[in-house]
Amino acid sequence: MKRQQHESILGRAATLKDVAAAANVSPYTVSVVLNGSKSNTRVSPETRERILQASARLGYQPNMLARSLKRRSTNIIGLYFGYGHLEPHDPFHAEVLTGLQRGCEDHSKDLMIHYSFNRSGLDELFAELVGGKIDGLVLIAAPGDPLVERIREHGLPAVAMTDAINGLPSVIADDAGGSVSIARHLVDRGHRTALYRMCPGPSDSASRRYSAFCEESARLGLNVVSATTESWKGEVSNQESQLIQDRAKHGITAAVCWGDPSANELLRYCKVHRIAVPQDLAIVGFNGIEPSVEPARRLTTVKAYWSGVAQRAVSLLTDRLEGRVPPILTVLSTEFVIGDTT
Repeated sequence: MKRQQHESILGRAATLKDVAAAANVSPYTVSVVLNGSKSNTRVSPETRERILQASARLGYQPNMLARSLKRRSTNIIGLYFGYGHLEPHDPFHAEVLTGLQRGCEDHSKDLMIHYSFNRSGLDELFAELVGGKIDGLVLIAAPGDPLVERIREHGLPAVAMTDAINGLPSVIADDAGGSVSIARHLVDRGHRTALYRMCPGPSDSASRRYSAFCEESARLGLNVVSATTESWKGEVSNQESQLIQDRAKHGITAAVCWGDPSANELLRYCKVHRIAVPQDLAIVGFNGIEPSVEPARRLTTVKAYWSGVAQRAVSLLTDRLEGRVPPILTVLSTEFVIGDTT
């Protein structure tokens, strides 16, 4: 309301020159006091108070865009999500957004979200990212994403999270360590053959999980039968269904899922087909952030603290923006949680 009244008095928005005239000082002095201009100019307490009073009376607001251009900084970081769209109701996406917001609060940054280039051309999205709206970028994208190479070549300060990207500082969860824990747990429970449900597309994180699980399983003498889920949501494919129905013939007594959505879909499948879990088939997930499914089960899983991963990514990006050199790879610990599905 006050701003509207001041504008009606002046007939327009108040400018720095208006404040200078009202306080009977130069525009430069007003800039030193109100816009934080770096200067050796000393302003007396009386003059400073006169400028502040004039500014309040006129409703003057500094031009933040002009200030950011002068500083060559916007205090805004971007998030590029290369796997479609972020869904706030998706538990993984919600954890990531929570961590990014906390990181931005820690470092007094704002966040601007960018999605994959389905809605526009790659050139248009790239131009948007490097056009000066953001100071730096957090990337959640597959290493082969066509935007990644262009970001690397341009030199826009960037940090990857979840999926490690060569040439960029990356923050990941300990996918390998979590998968080793899964293999050891299954062997300890007496399992000799496990079905591994792989995700349907490229993912550095999922690949690390699968490779580590297979390596540790080979060392422990656990046989691995691999199949691919129907979609990222983890629906059971025809190949998997056949393997599960013929599990006795293959010796399969456990299923390891690349992520919790996949594990929950398999739990639903087992309920429909009257397969007792864990008596007929043990099930293990990864992520530890999915809610319980019907009937209420406590999924055996690896808890990856994605909120903490996202928060650390913002911190490392801030380091880059302030001239510090972050480590090329940061691995945050996971926790193996035993539920009632194994």
